[in-house]
Amino acid sequence: MEDKFIDVHAHLSDPSFTDRKKELFSMLKDSYLVLNAGENSVQDRKILDESRNLSFLLPCIGLHPNEIARMAYEDAEKELAYFSQNIADFFAVSEVGLDYRGKDTYQMEQEKEFFYRILELSEINKKVCIIHSRKAIEDVFDAVSGFKVKAILHNFEGNLRNLKKAEELGLYISVSTGFIRFKKDNVIKNIALDRLFTETDSPVLSPDSGINTPLNLPKLLNYISSIRNMGVNDLKSAVYNNFKRVFYD
Repeated sequence: MEDKFIDVHAHLSDPSFTDRKKELFSMLKDSYLVLNAGENSVQDRKILDESRNLSFLLPCIGLHPNEIARMAYEDAEKELAYFSQNIADFFAVSEVGLDYRGKDTYQMEQEKEFFYRILELSEINKKVCIIHSRKAIEDVFDAVSGFKVKAILHNFEGNLRNLKKAEELGLYISVSTGFIRFKKDNVIKNIALDRLFTETDSPVLSPDSGINTPLNLPKLLNYISSIRNMGVNDLKSAVYNNFKRVFYD
């Protein structure tokens, strides 16, 4: 069986795709596996419903830190209650994490509290976590080190020192199509091959000026393979094998 392209983090329930979804899904269904991330309970319900009878579209339950930061505490509790009651129905946990950009101390503390509680629920339910980190990587490391969860750092924000620590903690690293523009070649070159994942974060982080889709993954694989001096098919196989090992072993 042919190895699939793996998009470990995308938002295909975003309104940007409404008019093109049928055509896009038809193009993805045979050669791609896409983890479709949610940011709140409304999106999570839509994602779960949309994934029915679509084997390539893997539904992920999420509660984005930016959502948590702007909620009243009691509303965040309601969101977490939905998360707790429904996590078992989803393939993985995404998008969750910490985002400190533009936040005050109260918002950051609320994000941290709920992130720890989400990690606990993920551990209990044996779900892989795809983690968002913006200006918060050390606190993300502190949080995940306290739980027995498999975790992937989406659109990895760190430097080589952060990469070394992430791998010491047993974390996996996801490179996005945005890296083609970010030019973080030295990070890409040093990620352990058995820790590497690929993503688009569609509809954002496009490698060009258009709306991003998982169909841009071949461009990303070409870019990574040129930096790492390896064959594109070998890289594709490595990422696919990582996916099978992390999510199914």
